[in-house]
Formats: sequence, structure tokens, C-alpha cells
Amino acid sequence: MKTTSRAVLLAVTALALASSVLPSGRAAPASESRPTVLDVRGLDQGEPPAIAWAERKAGGTVIHGPDGTTTPVADNLVAFAPMGSGYVVQTGLERPTTVRWIGADGAPGRREWRTGHGLAVSARGKAVAFAGRQGRVWAIDSEGDRHLRFNRVPMDRTVRAAAVTGESCKEGEGGSGSGCTIAVNGPHRTFYTTSHGIVDRVPRLRQTTTGRGRWLGGITSFSDMGSCSAMLRSWRMKWRTCDNQLSDISPGNRHVLGTPAYADGFGPGALDILDLRDGSIVRAFTYARNQHSATYFDEVWEDADHVLVVTYQDGKWAIVRLGVDGSMEYAVEPRKASMDDAFPFRLQTR
Repeated sequence: MKTTSRAVLLAVTALALASSVLPSGRAAPASESRPTVLDVRGLDQGEPPAIAWAERKAGGTVIHGPDGTTTPVADNLVAFAPMGSGYVVQTGLERPTTVRWIGADGAPGRREWRTGHGLAVSARGKAVAFAGRQGRVWAIDSEGDRHLRFNRVPMDRTVRAAAVTGESCKEGEGGSGSGCTIAVNGPHRTFYTTSHGIVDRVPRLRQTTTGRGRWLGGITSFSDMGSCSAMLRSWRMKWRTCDNQLSDISPGNRHVLGTPAYADGFGPGALDILDLRDGSIVRAFTYARNQHSATYFDEVWEDADHVLVVTYQDGKWAIVRLGVDGSMEYAVEPRKASMDDAFPFRLQTR
């Protein structure tokens, strides 16, 4: 899953988190290879994305499925995830943030929810969670045919779903009959709520930023100098770092994406691929000192060996495929668009 807006996350954590920075516990780099400069000019054209992606043009916005299908959606789309024969979509921008399910033809489902920003998606994509005012939490599963309400987390403001574990969210279902567990962020701390009705604090973390199966990562401290993060497995700390915030975990649980520990300006220019077991650097993509490099958004694993990012460089937007081996190619060719407008491309949350 990924799905948390970086700008929103930094805004809320800056108000709440401690000013001290913990020492990094990162292991030594696993690879001595030189960082790859994230200069996306003149790349070769590769295959289209193998996950769903959205495209905004003057004539409207559509979601492109990996099978080549297209689904019309509102222009104020901010996040989406495949579910059954359609998508769970979140809209917002200049309007209140809402979530609903839509069919493959764009026809809306019967329910709509006012929510905080962000969707959380289970490892196999069979459950999508979201949260809203006064600690309310919901999930959609069963191919989009069922929505479930969870016990509220104890926060009186709008909250955001950050991670979900389990593919079936009804109590008594799933592999062990335990349903699912949803991690939820508020402005000051992170909680979880379960299908069994249990609500409690997520241990060790101030904000949850990623999760997949037994793995859960997030911020432990934040200051004007940056932030520190930790990766947990089954609630136990495996490693920590003050070099990155932790983003999407790869299919197969081999790697996790590391974005800059401190974010400023239009967007990040460096991205690390980390070993999920110990946090060591497997591959680093970095900015150019002469500024001939890209800013990226929506970093999402396409498969176990490739990451898709929405990039902006020299007045052009593109979707670029980054390999764990350091390779780069276009998944969607560059398109001219202003950096002041809504993003022309978005990637699914997973």
C-alpha cells in the first residue's frame, strides 16, 4: 500500500512529533554500485504499465486498466484502487474528499463516504480501507459488494487509513478467521482497529506510512532537520533509519521504497530501494547537481523488480519505470503540462 499524501503527512506530523532525531540504525549498503541520476530525458519507450493508471486530459479523466480497458472518472480524482469489476475511487482537490466504488463503465455505487486523504490496500488488493471524521473507519471487500464499518479510533478529527492487513475484513473470515487490521493516522499518533473490535495504539510509531502483511513501517520522530522511521515485523522493530521515510513495500516482501527523510519544495528528487529485512540500500536514484533531473510522485511497485513513478522534468510529465537493477524507461511517454495544474497522471494505490 501507499498511499498517503506526502505533503499532508509532513504537515500533520510536523505539528505532533518530537523534535529530537534518533540515530540511524541502517545496515551498511548491500550494493556498492553508483547511484543512478534521475534524468528522464530521452529514455527508451517500454511496455505500458502493468498496473492501473489514470490520465487527465482536456476531454476528461480516465483510468487505464492493465488489460487495456478504460473507465471514465471525475476530474478531481486523487486516489484509486482496483476492486472487483471496478474501482474504489477517492475524489477531492478543491472539493470535500469522498470515497465511493464505481463500475468498469464509471457508474457509481450506491454509497459515498466523506473521508480523510488516502486509501489503504491489502497485499493482494482484495480489501481497501479508508477513514474519516471523528475516527470513523470503513473497508470495502468481497469484490466491491460489501462495505464494513470498524470501531472508531479515539481521535475527534479527520483521520486517514494508512495500511490494511488481511484480505477479508469480516470477523470470522480470512485464512485464520481473524478478518483484517487497519492502521489509521491522526494528527498526533497512529492507531489500529480490527475486525474483532480491538482498538489500540500502533507500537513504536507516531505515523504509519506503509504496510504489507506482517510488515509495518512509519515515522518515529520528526523535526526541522528531518525525520526518523522504523520498520516493524509482527509489531517488533526490525530496523530504523533517519535517512528515509518508508513508502511502498514490494510484492514478495523483498524491498521497500525510501523517500527523503525531509521533504521540501515541489517534490522529491531522490529515491532509494531498500532491503526490507535490514534497511540497507539496494539501489539509489538521485538528483543531478546541475538540476538536470526529475521530480517524482506516486511511487508504486509495478512488480517485484520494477517501480513506477510519475515524473516531472523540463515542463513534461511522464510515467517512468525504474528497475531494481538501475534501469529506466518510459511506461507512458512524456506530455507537456504545467506544474501548476492537477497532475495529468496518477498511479493506483497498492
